[in-house]
Order: sequence, then C-alpha cells, then structure tokens
Amino acid sequence: MVEISSRLKGRVLIFGIGNPLKQDDGAGPELIKRLKASGDKLRAELLDGGSAPENHTGRIRQLKPDTLLIVDAVDFGGQPGSLRVFSVEEMSTQALSTHNVSLRTFAGFLMDGLPNLNVLVIGIQPKAVGFGEGLSAEVEGALKELCMSFI
Repeated sequence: MVEISSRLKGRVLIFGIGNPLKQDDGAGPELIKRLKASGDKLRAELLDGGSAPENHTGRIRQLKPDTLLIVDAVDFGGQPGSLRVFSVEEMSTQALSTHNVSLRTFAGFLMDGLPNLNVLVIGIQPKAVGFGEGLSAEVEGALKELCMSFI
C-alpha cells in the first residue's frame, strides 16, 4: 500500500487527471468519481481535472489548498498498476503523463500563485493508454488500494 498520509499537510485537494477515453489514462478521474461516491468520510477536497488540467488552475488557486495531490497515469517504467509518489523535484520537465503540459510545469505555475503549496503526484503505472474505455485489471487494483488509503 502506498504511504502518503505522512506527506500531506493542512487542507488537501486531490486532483485526478486523465482521459477516460484512453483506457488506463482515465485512472485519475475514476478515482475522484469513486471517492465522491464514498460520501463525507473523506477529509479532502476533490477535483476532476479531466484531460486538460491546466483549465483548472483558477479553481485550484481559489480553493487555496496546502497540499495538492495529483493522481495520474504516469509511465515510470514500473509494473502495470504499481504506484509511485513523486515530489515536484522528482518530476521530469518532460511530460511523464499523456497530457500536453508536463506535471512539473503545471505544478510550478500553481506554486507561483500559492508559494507554500505542497505538490505531490501519485503516479499509477498504466498497462494500456490507447483509445478505448475501461481500465485494466491492474489499474483497477491500484484504484481500490488508493480508495482504501483515503477513506
């Protein structure tokens, strides 16, 4: 199980990004959907960033979280469904995810407006990101693990 709670501080915003029409790339938005369905048990704000996270920077700044926890399908060379936590410093300047803007660039832009923002990324290693709907069994397992971590 991924240990993240010790790295979270203050008000937490969980921001799921990805495209549900590209198989495992939809993991971030699917996590947000599942966490919202859990009711009031969760002590964090939730936001679905879809496939264009840069369109949500205004809302994120408005919410003023202390910790922004980005959940995304990230190809870091692991086994499908494996999880890895990245800090801003660990994120490559190249896009690790399938989005046009690298996560490091995105985080840097937000930190310009929120200088004390703690940004972490939970990367879920995808199995397939081609066009199509549905998640692989491996990514489904990772989402179940994450849901248990947050609820």
